[in-house]
Amino acid sequence: MKKILTAALVAAMLLCVATGALAATGLGSVTTVSNTAATADKAGSVSVNTTMCAVTLDDEGKIVAISFDVVQSKGAYDATGAVSGETNTEPQTKVELKEGYGMVKASSIGKEWYEQAAALEQWCIGKTVEEVLNMPTYDKGDGHHTCVPDDADLKTGCTIDVGAELAALAKAAANAK
Repeated sequence: MKKILTAALVAAMLLCVATGALAATGLGSVTTVSNTAATADKAGSVSVNTTMCAVTLDDEGKIVAISFDVVQSKGAYDATGAVSGETNTEPQTKVELKEGYGMVKASSIGKEWYEQAAALEQWCIGKTVEEVLNMPTYDKGDGHHTCVPDDADLKTGCTIDVGAELAALAKAAANAK
């Protein structure tokens, strides 16, 4: 994951340096944790999602390069609190998983997570951080998708909840130097 973000940022910085328009680059992340309690009959589970954003801004504050990704780590434990299952694996990011993430079967537009993230990234290029953070969104009403893009162009390629991505972008922009 670090290699992907690093490569994207280096490419963006080289492009901007060549044109003299580079102003700042920043990284930001947000982490959420959810769990289900274990019972005598069923293992408990924990899920930790870390959403990351790398952004490069030009001297006018417009986004010239941006990258989103998510590490979704999961674990299980029994009623005594003992960890069960594999614990020594390094999780892949959603971008690294590609089709292995398995979102396409639930996608109303037939796109995997990494494809939808790429559509979001492309939509962000040329906009200011404020324009992106203030994008129109709506709540699908299913309790899981509360910040879905409602921009006519963007929603043809991105129907995922982008709340964590926007929060990570806000942090990346605040960290941009």
